Amino acid sequence: MRLLQVLTAATPLTLASASACAATLHVEYHAGPTTANSTPAKVWSPELWGWLDLHAGAIGPAGAGVVNSGGSGLNAWRVADQSSSSPNPIYVADFLPQDLTRVAAEGWRMRSVIRYVDDFGGERNLGMSAFLGGRAYHMMLDLTTTGDLRATLYDETPRTFQLTTGGAGAAAFHRFQFLNVPNSAAVAFAVDGVVRDQTWDGIPLAGHASNVQWGNSDQALSGRGIADYQEATFEIGPFTEAVGDFDGNGTTDGNDYLWWQRDAGRTLDQIADANGDGRVDAIDLAIWRSNFGAVSSAGGGATQLIPEPAAGAWLAAFVPWFARRKSRTGSGCGTPHGKGATLC
Repeated sequence: MRLLQVLTAATPLTLASASACAATLHVEYHAGPTTANSTPAKVWSPELWGWLDLHAGAIGPAGAGVVNSGGSGLNAWRVADQSSSSPNPIYVADFLPQDLTRVAAEGWRMRSVIRYVDDFGGERNLGMSAFLGGRAYHMMLDLTTTGDLRATLYDETPRTFQLTTGGAGAAAFHRFQFLNVPNSAAVAFAVDGVVRDQTWDGIPLAGHASNVQWGNSDQALSGRGIADYQEATFEIGPFTEAVGDFDGNGTTDGNDYLWWQRDAGRTLDQIADANGDGRVDAIDLAIWRSNFGAVSSAGGGATQLIPEPAAGAWLAAFVPWFARRKSRTGSGCGTPHGKGATLC
């Protein structure tokens, strides 16, 4: 399995193959949708996707498959830590030297889709971490005393964000994102497409191996909890889709609209997800429209989180798209992203 992990790191997948300037997918995990044939044993494991179960030899498997997590219609990989001692259950992916050169120059992005299930004692625990550039970026979750989901970013002074109200902390999946600014330590933190912090730079940790992790980092110490992971990905920039340049060619133009058309409504391979909320929809189209004609560099200029447009703006973008989309029903166009797909 270590060989599979190395192969994954050595042969990253280009997200927008139309251009060499596009982001690359370094490693990913998807648990898959729930179907009539789903069983816990059939849920895709992280090892199949190139992740390493770091402490399996010492404490046993870090997780197990869960079907229809929380009634969501999605399978997940459940990581449970009920021990107050280290090591903790965690999945890890590392890098080749050439990967780290690109990470520094082009920036990086880590995402996870997590439903927090329970905690034991109220201490922050499960989440995701990145050890890059001599710094450690930890985001860990727990529940408040009223049952709401709370995220903590580790810094010299921890930064804490309450994400739900009404005791709904374990009710649904949430999408978490770290987005790094190239050639800097700065990372923007977003939840469900909403930017929560843009000034975070983690904590210094010289000498630690460069890798990314999800599960219960040993930084959590005695913190314990249970979380279901539906998705975990790490990408290397540039991330030009944030300004509507979905094909990564440096210009927001008509070709990017075709990418958006093909991606609209998709749940995987969402190249045209401009705001990072896990959906390709009218809001992403409005971001493309507001940046139409803009020229973005292949480097850090495009790596930023763009505020969502006002409701009126995205509705105005959505109405003509819906009319065109409806008129093309049954036209025989090729499957989006399919081999030899026809653009209509």
